Amino acid sequence: MPSIQRRAADLVFEHLQERIVSGELAPGDRLDPTEIAASLGLSRTPVREAILQLDSAGLVRRLPYRGVVVADVDLGLAEEVAALRIHLETLAARIAVPRLREEDLAAMRDAHERLDAALAGAHAQRDFNELNRRFHMALYQRAGSSVLLREIESLAGQAERIRMHFDLRHSPAGHHHAAILEACEGRDPEAAAAATRDHILTAHRMVMGDDYRIEPGSSLAAALAVSGGTSRVVSGVASDVTSDVASGVADPVG
Repeated sequence: MPSIQRRAADLVFEHLQERIVSGELAPGDRLDPTEIAASLGLSRTPVREAILQLDSAGLVRRLPYRGVVVADVDLGLAEEVAALRIHLETLAARIAVPRLREEDLAAMRDAHERLDAALAGAHAQRDFNELNRRFHMALYQRAGSSVLLREIESLAGQAERIRMHFDLRHSPAGHHHAAILEACEGRDPEAAAAATRDHILTAHRMVMGDDYRIEPGSSLAAALAVSGGTSRVVSGVASDVTSDVASGVADPVG
């Protein structure tokens, strides 16, 4: 029975997450466990468990007098996470690339080749996160720093929670992974760092919206400058905009 209830809770979680990322449930909308259970023909138990999962993923929050509501993305946190990820992951890429072994590259290729099928599958969010983490960690573990890897993994967990708010089925991650992999195969640490930076920045822009600008003096502007960030990404293609980065402002991705 517990396994059946757990499976039911997982299905409810996926159902509600799909409604959130599709926009059917908007930030601030209330989730009534009784109504949800009745609409799905289930007891309240798996629905309550699913809502706990949504809460842990940052997709809902509990408000006094209102109960459980759909959460919005904390844009300030998203920018801070992106800045720290760019700083640490480009550092890890630069250190790791010269140390890569063939088995590391094979692990990266395997995760990369499976990504498109995962995004087209029934469990796109979960499978994307698993393969994305496997791809990047195959590289970063060769940096040989347990402290650096631990910090990257912690930030990756926060990035995954932020991504839970969005439909990943049209993610350009595959193009960026291909660029990172090509740089790794060519043993080019600077190219790998640049591709990693553009990968993180593109994902961040998708979260922030079309009118987003990188503010001068912000943590993200500083991280881009330190990482050699003189690029923006438009439809998956990097182009040089040194003057924009120098001023801390860049055009959004369309």
